[in-house]
Amino acid sequence: MSCQLTADPMIKHLIGLSRHHCAQILSSQGVGSIEFGHWLAIPSQQLLLVFRHQQCVAIDEYRLAA
Repeated sequence: MSCQLTADPMIKHLIGLSRHHCAQILSSQGVGSIEFGHWLAIPSQQLLLVFRHQQCVAIDEYRLAA
């Protein structure tokens, strides 16, 4: 499922946006997220948005611990 989300143009367009703007966009799309450190996690899709200087610079996948 995460491959579908990363292929989604909406997710790809988050690159370059501020953390606050990314959280607002995800919320408006009904996608839950958790803010922490330099990341914004999207647990339902097992994705991390990576931020540097409050700007999204990458989208990474992660696996849930067993």
